[in-house]
Amino acid sequence: MGMSTGQNKGGVQSDINVTPLIDVLLVLLIIFLVVMPIMMKMETLEVPRKLNNEIEMPDPNASMLTVKVEKNGQITFNDGDKDQTIQAVDLAKTLRPKLEAMHQGTEKVVFVDFDPDVLWKDVVTTMDSIRSLAADVNHDEVKVALKVKEDQPGQPAAP
Repeated sequence: MGMSTGQNKGGVQSDINVTPLIDVLLVLLIIFLVVMPIMMKMETLEVPRKLNNEIEMPDPNASMLTVKVEKNGQITFNDGDKDQTIQAVDLAKTLRPKLEAMHQGTEKVVFVDFDPDVLWKDVVTTMDSIRSLAADVNHDEVKVALKVKEDQPGQPAAP
């Protein structure tokens, strides 16, 4: 690919062949373009808006369902009346009747709380299993919200 000017015909040529370098750079560029969308996978999280108690009243038919993921793998389920400790595999079996008993048109929101030492993958797995209880195809019928941990002095912030 290189052209010589014809000045140094018999000696050693010291031009750099950049063709292999460009080939390697193009291959790396293609690899990065293919891998980048895979690495940018995101988990959407919808947080319910905060009600202003002076202006609007919460739905009287709504019940507050809270699921707390604990470090030892157990889950504490609270339906507004009492706490119930269950195994993670029994979450769907326990939560499904509560969601089905909610009135038609009532917003189905389940709050997920977690201990600070729980792995994030366990929290996301719990959220996915709750969303899978929805009857619609998009799993938007059941909304899952993480409980916001207030920053307190001396405690680390929530992830």
